[in-house]
Amino acid sequence: MFTLSFGKILVVLLVIVAAWKGLRLLTALQKKLEQSQRQPPVPPPGHGGAPVETTDLVPCPRCGTYVPNGTWCPSVEECRIKRA
Repeated sequence: MFTLSFGKILVVLLVIVAAWKGLRLLTALQKKLEQSQRQPPVPPPGHGGAPVETTDLVPCPRCGTYVPNGTWCPSVEECRIKRA
């Protein structure tokens, strides 16, 4: 009824080896994914790793819109938001 032949043994061994290799590949991919999630994000190219420069905004004395410090607001007529 159930006979063991060389072909059947070979197929069973191939299935076992394929499952073992697949499991090793899966665990390696999981480790790689965990490591990439633990590492800090890479800065965008061209950024150079320099700290980001911030600019203070100050209100325009004429219309109240916030403009970068050291720049001027064009005029009351050109401002997008006018004071009432």
